[in-house]
Amino acid sequence: MKKIPIILFAILLPVIFSGCGGGTVVVKEATTGEIRKTDARPSEGNITAATEHLKEAKMFYARDKYKQALQHCEKAIEFDNRNWEAYYYLGLCMQKRHDFTQAVDALKKGLILSPDNRLVKSEMHAAIGYCWENLRMFDDARREYNTSLSFNPGNQAARDGQNRIKVEKTLKNWGKDKDIDTEG
Repeated sequence: MKKIPIILFAILLPVIFSGCGGGTVVVKEATTGEIRKTDARPSEGNITAATEHLKEAKMFYARDKYKQALQHCEKAIEFDNRNWEAYYYLGLCMQKRHDFTQAVDALKKGLILSPDNRLVKSEMHAAIGYCWENLRMFDDARREYNTSLSFNPGNQAARDGQNRIKVEKTLKNWGKDKDIDTEG
């Protein structure tokens, strides 16, 4: 009779511990598009490939070739979906292509994954504010610009965004409509 628990234990032990050998961890998302810093890291080869695609994306972005930059950002994210910088540049490319809603989504994902660096956080909040401003959601834009400035009071892009919103509000109060120039 004593052999049965030992045999049962010997049979169940491998079953209990199977899957604990460092395999891929699958994390179900609580909401669509949710990204967490705790998700499993990709392989070293994938990180290298993601880094190379991000390098290409930055090069194309600097040359105002946003379609190519966007494609390389997407490839970098395929290889490493925790690469905050790939999401950041993806959002910037989408901004340049006037796809502000998608840009906000990409920038928010990048913000979740970004390092605890005040300057990085400031830049990302300013970029999100710029998207909200172009979508004419001025309260959201103002909130993002204020958050940006709380991380870095010297962020000129956030300061300029706040000023554009003030001008827009003043003109609206005067009963005039003006398309604000957000390219500058």
